[in-house]
Amino acid sequence: MIPPSLAAAQADVLVKRARLKASLAEARHRLSPATIASGVADDLRDKAEEGVAVIRERPGVAAGVATGLVALLARKRIMGLFRKAPPPPPLPPTAPNKD
Repeated sequence: MIPPSLAAAQADVLVKRARLKASLAEARHRLSPATIASGVADDLRDKAEEGVAVIRERPGVAAGVATGLVALLARKRIMGLFRKAPPPPPLPPTAPNKD
């Protein structure tokens, strides 16, 4: 016959082992690439919906921000439109006529 303290200890080990296995299974599920990608996709979808709602509320502000970003990205080309053309190169010296 097994002493009661040993039986209790064995039961405790079985319970803790079952908890550990459940924790490991949950960790594997949470850290799987498919679960992470799904979570990121859901977050991006939510942020995009919020952004669309803000743009619909204030289209003028959105247009201003978009214009500013385009101007920032194309600043070199825009500045090229306002630069003066460089002066023409000087003519090469010519030999004097001896007629």
